Amino acid sequence: ILIASLMLGLCGSGSVRANAPTVLFVLDGSGSMWAKVGDQPKIDIAKTVMTDMLRKLPSDVNAGLMVYGHNRKDDCNDIALLAPIGSDRATIVQALHNVSPKGKTPLTGAIELAALQLQQTEGSASVVVVSDGKETCEGDPCRAAQAVTKTGANLRIHVVGFDVTPDETQQLNCIAKEGKGKYFAAANAEQLTVALAEVQKEVVAPRPPVKVAQTAPPPSKPAAEVLFEDHFDRDELGESWEVLNLDSNRLTLSDGKLLIVGSNETSNLALVQQPFSGNFVVTVKMDTQITEKNWAGLLYWVDEKNLLSFGLQGYCCAIGRRPTFTKVVNGQANSIRFGEFSAKIGDRELKELANNSETWYLQIERSGVKFIARVSVDGKDWTEAGTHTLLQKNGRIGVSANSGGGIENAAEFDDFVVKGAK
Repeated sequence: ILIASLMLGLCGSGSVRANAPTVLFVLDGSGSMWAKVGDQPKIDIAKTVMTDMLRKLPSDVNAGLMVYGHNRKDDCNDIALLAPIGSDRATIVQALHNVSPKGKTPLTGAIELAALQLQQTEGSASVVVVSDGKETCEGDPCRAAQAVTKTGANLRIHVVGFDVTPDETQQLNCIAKEGKGKYFAAANAEQLTVALAEVQKEVVAPRPPVKVAQTAPPPSKPAAEVLFEDHFDRDELGESWEVLNLDSNRLTLSDGKLLIVGSNETSNLALVQQPFSGNFVVTVKMDTQITEKNWAGLLYWVDEKNLLSFGLQGYCCAIGRRPTFTKVVNGQANSIRFGEFSAKIGDRELKELANNSETWYLQIERSGVKFIARVSVDGKDWTEAGTHTLLQKNGRIGVSANSGGGIENAAEFDDFVVKGAK
């Protein structure tokens, strides 16, 4: 999910105690929090109960407050860090009492950004979501919870469902499960008090040692047979390729490379004429400077509504540039963004956009209906970036680049090789 123009004071922080438990509360500020439980609006109950809990929270616990949906209606980017990690309790309570519900429920974005706030935490880290409903911004909060807790960081996501329906409970419970935390249900003020007391126990409890995920092994060597190979050592692309939506002013062969200058439109999709119906491994070398909204990389193209794309994508805020593997089936997109919680490939940090052109090596391996994406900074040590299942056969392989509405970007492609795979 591309998160842009978020209302975040993400760089600020309070006085953080090293190696102490850390908790970031994420409160639902959507319009539905004005609904009443008994004779009180849910937001008023939440403020009262959370204030009491904050005052009872041990003084050595680092705490902060994030809220979504409280500034504008119908804005899925309405997420704000109102009290940075390490703020004193009075600051957090004051920020809490200033919340006035208005908008939507962007749970996915809130979980991702809460995790970013906790990525440098030395001790145990917890996100505590208090919500009266499920995602309303077309995100997948369960997948987000799974992604941000998969990195080996000592992070847990606990969820309190406040006056929710069975359908809403299912999603909120899934967030807690995938986030390695616990789900607590509360139908009224008394139950909310009990739930948050249990949450406090989870936040301050000692954690068992975390088993850090091992670096993905290098991909297995494919069969030696070369199905297609191009090093672009000529003046014209030739009959082996077809370019969809050709813009000849933005595509050329130069200095032994295929140069595509990404524009706002989806133009210059350079595809090998030959379809590949069997197993294969395609690898390409790419030089590009990824800035916000830019994308450049590989394609597996069936048609405009059924395809795979894998490349480098530029995101805003503290996310930077990330390998992103997207599947589109019947026009519906499903993206895997590498390194939701923290990202480093080789010795290259990804949390910022590129200041200069960089060399990347991209790879997609097909095995039956499974497609595996890998990325490397040197073409030797590969990192797995995601797996998709796609049933359509006889797709064509290619490359492309686009600006996504951001600054025009140039991508140079070289050493495009397709080999058969066992």
